Amino acid sequence: MGQILVLGAGECGLPLAHRLLRGGRPVTLVTDRDAEAVLAGTVTSTQVKFPPTLDLESDLGLGFWRSTAPHIEGIRFTMVVERTTVVTWAGRFTRPAQSVDQRTVFARWLGEFLAEGGDLRIAEPSVPELDRACAGYDLTVVTRAGHELAGCFDADPAWPVAAGPLRRLAVLYLDGVEPDPEGLGSYTALPEHGEVISYPGLTGQPGQERRCEILLFEARPGGALDVFDQHGTPAQRWERARELLRAHLPAELAERYRHAEPTDAGATLVGAVTPVMRRPVGTLPSGLPVLGGGDVVCRMDPGGAQGANNAVHCAIRYSEAILHDSEGPYDRAWMQWAAEPWLTSVAHPAARWTATVLDPPPAMREMMLAAQHEPALADAFADTFARPANLARLAAAVPS
Repeated sequence: MGQILVLGAGECGLPLAHRLLRGGRPVTLVTDRDAEAVLAGTVTSTQVKFPPTLDLESDLGLGFWRSTAPHIEGIRFTMVVERTTVVTWAGRFTRPAQSVDQRTVFARWLGEFLAEGGDLRIAEPSVPELDRACAGYDLTVVTRAGHELAGCFDADPAWPVAAGPLRRLAVLYLDGVEPDPEGLGSYTALPEHGEVISYPGLTGQPGQERRCEILLFEARPGGALDVFDQHGTPAQRWERARELLRAHLPAELAERYRHAEPTDAGATLVGAVTPVMRRPVGTLPSGLPVLGGGDVVCRMDPGGAQGANNAVHCAIRYSEAILHDSEGPYDRAWMQWAAEPWLTSVAHPAARWTATVLDPPPAMREMMLAAQHEPALADAFADTFARPANLARLAAAVPS
């Protein structure tokens, strides 16, 4: 059995490396930061993990926060026009979701990988450096890629090419937010402006975690929510966020954040994501094939809360394929075969779900309106967060 190289220590790379290590497969994990640097850095994204994902992590021995992270029992959807609620309903998940700061998660998982004897290399190789290194491994899986390395993976022609990001994003991790009385996450739609999404989570160093609230602004480019400075401090960004909450949300919703403050010096992040679907097999300059996973292949706007779940499922599918074929050969045909189940059953439905929620077609809008009068429909819609493939079937069943 030859060595496997995994590039990237995130939601895909870390579970993949752990599963291979525990399956007796030699694996080298390459990442640009150690656990201390991850904890000292800024938040990396937002994340909500749904029960199927949480179960996979627990089965792998990585579900350290199942008993301590706040339960997210469902979603409270509100449509607001000029600070007035025009539609509202609450949908419950079949089982609760949870959220833990990825700094906390990655630091703990990195520590566990090292404690179990994993081979961890701290490096940020260029494409030529990676190309030379890959020759010494049976298989390379790329789960994190900068612009140059991502360019080694062709766009999937079956998917539309986005001209740019659908939303501009601002993330804030906050202390002092009044909890939702029913333990729900909130999704507030502001037509023409974007969305404001909020839910409870955990943050802090492993072993010292505490509850927080994770607030995400999804701003339509150039719209009223698109006001965040890339170079702003957490305090400056929170002041902007506070102004937006007061200006656009009904008083009873904005009031929850009256005593809030950023959790730490790295508690905010501003950016944008251009959705893209790439082919799973990339080609390095030498002609050597590499297998792409997670965001490298399927990159989605975080407003649909699918990215972290998609990445973990990818890790488990890939590890199963590798352990099933311990001797390889890991050629292009094998890589395509390994990726196909994840793409068709998880990644593609999640990408369609996310695009549909951010730009709902008429059937989806009708369903969102009907849900306020039909609690069962609201619950069924909420559960599509965990099972995105069910959305099209659900929308088709709603009477017009």
